[in-house]
Amino acid sequence: MTATAPPATTSGTLRPLGPFDLERTREFVSHWEPAARHTPAPREPLRLTASADGDHRGLAFALTQERPDGEVHVEVAGTDDTPAALAQIARLVSLDHDARDYPDVGVRVPAIGRLLAAAPGLRPTLFGSPYETAIWGVVSSRISMRQAARVTRELAEHHGDALDVAGARVFVTPRPEVLRTLDAVPGLSDEKVRRLHGIADAALDGALDVAHLRALGSDGARAALRGLRGIGEFWAAGIWLRSCGVVDEFPVAEPRARAALAHLHGRDADDPLDDLIEMLRPYRTWTALLLRVTA
Repeated sequence: MTATAPPATTSGTLRPLGPFDLERTREFVSHWEPAARHTPAPREPLRLTASADGDHRGLAFALTQERPDGEVHVEVAGTDDTPAALAQIARLVSLDHDARDYPDVGVRVPAIGRLLAAAPGLRPTLFGSPYETAIWGVVSSRISMRQAARVTRELAEHHGDALDVAGARVFVTPRPEVLRTLDAVPGLSDEKVRRLHGIADAALDGALDVAHLRALGSDGARAALRGLRGIGEFWAAGIWLRSCGVVDEFPVAEPRARAALAHLHGRDADDPLDDLIEMLRPYRTWTALLLRVTA
């Protein structure tokens, strides 16, 4: 029996609970090397891509929002499973969480309140999947972010799915079964290519599925991720925090967020900051990103 191809595009809506401004996401993406290639011209939809949860097929999304805090319209390419795709893009732009109490953090911590007022509606933008985060961690090691962005862009353009969404063609990270076949990648050492093969194998085994990592919990997921070739403590935390939709865990391995929090309160970054970090609950991950962006 011949398999039915997915429709060209499907669509749906996401309803923010709490502050959300898509223009803040656009601004963040324009300065974030892993996704900056998707930055559109003003007034165009924001296009993002992801490797689909489960089978890692290419997905493309085009997001529009008429007003801050209003509904987000999403056009989807690459699948006919619209609910699953909407759930994934909701996680990617942090709309999978009821954040109506997020402003309360700014009331408890006035310094954070000033940052929230300066960037209203900003929520974290995540990697499309743990698989893509792990690839970025391997590629970006010991090279500049600009070089890493070029390598990952070329990998997508030469070996990834090509999808048309909202009138533009976009390219998605190669599926793991394709990545596993590459003997060489321009700009990467042989060792990094071997590490990418290990990431592909882990993805094919289900070890990089969001559901699997969430089931392991923070400590278990980090320990499992450290078992991947080329993934140390920093990127084990990065994969966990930057692709699994974690909301309330301060990134202890991220010195810029810690330094910014200390500076806002007239302290040294080496001082104990547990009292300040506790006050950021239940949004310690989100406020850490806010600190990084404003710093």
